[in-house]
Amino acid sequence: MHRRTLWTLYAVNFLNAIGMWFFLPLLPIFLGRRGGSGALVGAVVAAGLLSNAAIRYPAGWAADRFGTRPVMLAAMAATAALFLAYLLPLPAPAFILVRFVQGGAQGAYWPAANGLLAEITPSQERGRVFGFMQSTNMAGMLIGPAIGGFIALFNLGIVFAVAAAMSAVAMVALVTLQNVRVEPSDEAPVHALHIARRLLPLILLGAGTSYMIGTFDTIWPLYMTYRGANTFAVGLSFVAFALPAMLLSSPAGTLGDRFGPRRLIVVALLFTAFFAALYPFVTSVPWLIGLGLVEGAFTISGVPSTMAEVSRSAEPGHQARTQGVLQTVQTLLQILGALIGGALYTLNPTSAFLAMAAVCLLAASTALIPRVTRTTPATEVL
Repeated sequence: MHRRTLWTLYAVNFLNAIGMWFFLPLLPIFLGRRGGSGALVGAVVAAGLLSNAAIRYPAGWAADRFGTRPVMLAAMAATAALFLAYLLPLPAPAFILVRFVQGGAQGAYWPAANGLLAEITPSQERGRVFGFMQSTNMAGMLIGPAIGGFIALFNLGIVFAVAAAMSAVAMVALVTLQNVRVEPSDEAPVHALHIARRLLPLILLGAGTSYMIGTFDTIWPLYMTYRGANTFAVGLSFVAFALPAMLLSSPAGTLGDRFGPRRLIVVALLFTAFFAALYPFVTSVPWLIGLGLVEGAFTISGVPSTMAEVSRSAEPGHQARTQGVLQTVQTLLQILGALIGGALYTLNPTSAFLAMAAVCLLAASTALIPRVTRTTPATEVL
């Protein structure tokens, strides 16, 4: 039963990732055709990020309290319906609200899904499981933009209909899940601040990766264009990054299970800092794409181990809300990375990359801070 639940979740996540990556790269184009300005595009994107962050802990609480399946079903149903909302003849500013609600729906899915993965998986295998979950995300990132872009050549509206259909199929798969409700806990309620304090070492350790994602997504297309890349080369650079991440996420999680998650997170941060410091001095577009292929094998390899270690730190019956607290902080750090990285890039592209490297090194250095209490197995030694 647990194996069936795992593979159902992987399939749902894959379908969800394809649907979102069908949609996200084309959203600015869609808004532009509706008469939206660059400022409106920024407002729509920001609205989705803010609601995505704000909903994480409440959704985790609801998943622990009422069960993970109802939360995931509600999130997927809302996502499907809101894809269809883009087909309505709404004024362009109305899509700020549409994206705000849809971002919240997507944010609600993740604490429940990750909490369920943690509940049904033995502690010593969670890095591999979270790694496989990340691989399905990367697979969606590889497939979605290419197919969505091809369909949009004929009719942009079809993209939203296909994305809604993906979410609807994912709902059908979720309905088939059995025994997904988390066992209720008799312990006193655990509040978000208590969980955040408990997770603080892991939050600090993972801050570099979260900041990097926010900055990278904001400045990388601009930097590639600055170095002379066309739109095809920009897209190819994202594929180059996602491909090794898709193939190696699960093995990376397994290494974290075997040799210690904190070791792997630190190694990933050091590689991220190295590449971030290197990119400003690389002027060749082919070299930038090739380096991205190597970087993708390392940069986010610590994420599955982070998720696994967070799950091991969760108190009984509080897996989903613990994941929700971490994901809220991660999303806020990504927003911060996008804002600071974008501002620094405007001043000087080199400064944006070097700031990314500095944040990753600072995050890695927190592993040297002595831990007063231990929440992980005795086999974990940094």
